[in-house]
Amino acid sequence: MTEALAVPDPAGQLPAEVTSFVGRRFERSTVRELLSEYRLVTLTGFGGIGKTRLAMRMAAELRRVHPDGVCFVPLGALEVAEEVPDQVAASLGLTGRSPASSPAAIVDYLRERTMLLVLDNCEHVVDAAAVLAETVLRSCPTVRILATSREPLRVEGEVAHAVTPLSLPGGAGAGLQESEAVQLFLDRARASAPGFTLNNENRAAVAAICRKLEGIPLALELAAARLTTLSAYELEQGLTDRWELLSRGRRTAPHRQSTMAACIEWSFDLCTPAERRLWARVAVFVDGFEHDAVRVVCAAPDEAEPLLETLASLVDKSVLTATREGATTRFRMLPPLRQRGLAELERIGEATAVRQRHRDFHLDLVARAHAAWLGADQLGWIDRVRRELGNITEALEQCVADPQATAAGLRACGHLLEYVHILGLFRQGRRWAEHLLAVASDDVDARVRALRAATAWATIQGDLPAATALLAEAEELAGPGYGELQTLLVQAAGLVAQYAGQLEESERLLVEADRRFTRTGELAEAAHCRMLLVITAVLRDQPDRALEFHRSCLALTEPVGEGWVRSWSLWAAGIAEWMRGDTAAGQRMLAQCLRLERAMAERIGIGSVMEAMAWTLAHGDPERAVVLMGATQNEWERVGAAIDALPGFAVRHREAEATARAQLGDVRYDEAHARGRALDQAAAIALCLGERAAPPVAAVPKPVLTRRERQIAELIHQGLTNREIADALVISTRTAEGHVEHILTKLGFTSRTQVAAWVAEQHLAEGRS
Repeated sequence: MTEALAVPDPAGQLPAEVTSFVGRRFERSTVRELLSEYRLVTLTGFGGIGKTRLAMRMAAELRRVHPDGVCFVPLGALEVAEEVPDQVAASLGLTGRSPASSPAAIVDYLRERTMLLVLDNCEHVVDAAAVLAETVLRSCPTVRILATSREPLRVEGEVAHAVTPLSLPGGAGAGLQESEAVQLFLDRARASAPGFTLNNENRAAVAAICRKLEGIPLALELAAARLTTLSAYELEQGLTDRWELLSRGRRTAPHRQSTMAACIEWSFDLCTPAERRLWARVAVFVDGFEHDAVRVVCAAPDEAEPLLETLASLVDKSVLTATREGATTRFRMLPPLRQRGLAELERIGEATAVRQRHRDFHLDLVARAHAAWLGADQLGWIDRVRRELGNITEALEQCVADPQATAAGLRACGHLLEYVHILGLFRQGRRWAEHLLAVASDDVDARVRALRAATAWATIQGDLPAATALLAEAEELAGPGYGELQTLLVQAAGLVAQYAGQLEESERLLVEADRRFTRTGELAEAAHCRMLLVITAVLRDQPDRALEFHRSCLALTEPVGEGWVRSWSLWAAGIAEWMRGDTAAGQRMLAQCLRLERAMAERIGIGSVMEAMAWTLAHGDPERAVVLMGATQNEWERVGAAIDALPGFAVRHREAEATARAQLGDVRYDEAHARGRALDQAAAIALCLGERAAPPVAAVPKPVLTRRERQIAELIHQGLTNREIADALVISTRTAEGHVEHILTKLGFTSRTQVAAWVAEQHLAEGRS
């Protein structure tokens, strides 16, 4: 066979970088490690995520370890798959003097060489690229391939690495300079609008832009280009879920990358008809979905291709992302992709039917969550409702728009009473009820249940005039003929009376409601009544009676593993023990309550426990008490409620405040309160539980490890293997191994045992501080 000649050809060289490369330090390390172990690594991800730039940078960095060089093969402009071998041959500089076909010539040339082949933009010719890659891998043992594609090549020996968006800034503009997304945006902004600088006036807008654009490099670059005619604030205000402002791109860019719209359309065109239909149908979901939802909402009996296979294909093609949340896989779609799907859903005429299935599924989910409330699955349902809030809101809005569904929406609103409390969504819950109640409905049962929920939410916010009006409307509707509804309203009246300071009347109403619920077997509502009775007794300065009600509450909640009602009963009982003079017993109950609240992530509950714990500490540990008061204020502001809504507890707050201030003095008091305000929730809970003391904010050292590395170090401390770490964090085993190597290098250790010991020492040091 005549040897093919290799002639130096600029086509095979790496394209020069005309803009700076930003960030991805850890990702580059991960890809480098993957290429050291696997001969084919495919960078996957949605268009505009930065696959090509990352591949080019990796090729440049790895040039020195490939004696025969690096060859970049651009496949994006190819019209037909048959041109793939010819394009690779041309990029290698093969002149074609050999009569052999392009694949044969490529293999003949590469067989004895140590080289890195970069196949860029394989998605539209993925089958041909896969065949060629497999041929090279089998025939050329010292050649490695780095490919970029919106889906894996699915070749034996391939490892796929999903390229992620750039890291985003923290809340309130914190850590802006450490965010990769901000770094890229600022770099491109200065190129478009020389003189653009980050300052106090535009910090918040820049952070918001980067978060809205999800850290997608192409979107950030297109947005930065608009700063020639818009301020950062105007740009941030103009960005919606559709990202309309990103419709103008570089004239010289490939069409598929010139704008986000073209990028999305390119992905859409690469999908099969079944994939496009599913793309359109899953677009009705807000903030993601899970397997059970997609089966009900998006399945069609006449579809030839199995739904789950099509779903997997959309993940492979980077239209959807899949993340593991506990034992559940959740799928998400970027906002612009969702808008493209919704447009397609309208075009194919399925919008009404799919939206109705979406609505009905989530109304049914709320009903099931309500039915399972008093039981061991309560925490799981709380998490599920939290994950589905966007979808539930969408379903309720659909009920407002469709009079035939109003009653179902009202009933769902009533079912969400406790969940709104736990999630701290009092304003949102009241808006749901207000909008639904504004639509005429003849379903008395549904309207009364929604009114009862709205009454509770208004009461907890301290809006007693609104609560009283809502309750009166419900009582008028229910009348004497509705036994169960009447009992629900007696319970609601007891809550309103409690917040109004009518404590004797509150106890009378709640005892009556408890009696009726117990007789009819409504044990969840009976337990709720008993929990409210514990609180009422504390407000009446009757701690012994409060503890009696607490024991009766535990009799219903403990045997079934219920947590929320029990936590609030423990809270009030802890205060009762403190009132009786047994501070240690009270603090133990409050700590038990806080651990339950932490598991549920209930802000108002967490705030209430920290507030009560501060009361018990005001005499003996005033500084810690004031720090907790400051941290508690954060929780109140986030949920739009306050302990002040209950008059009796407001008095105890003022007493604790006065006691601590008298011991500390104004300056130390204000400093301690400011430290509390600066704590995040996790640190505040730890301080409250005595797990570690919170140092002054300025004294917190910058961690040696990144957030992900600290997380993995903790898992090493817990004894998990690399594979178990990978499963826990939904990453590849190789990626987990890479993280562990980085941790060992940074800490100067040689074994995992040293890491585990180091973590234990950190815990001890934090406990001593």
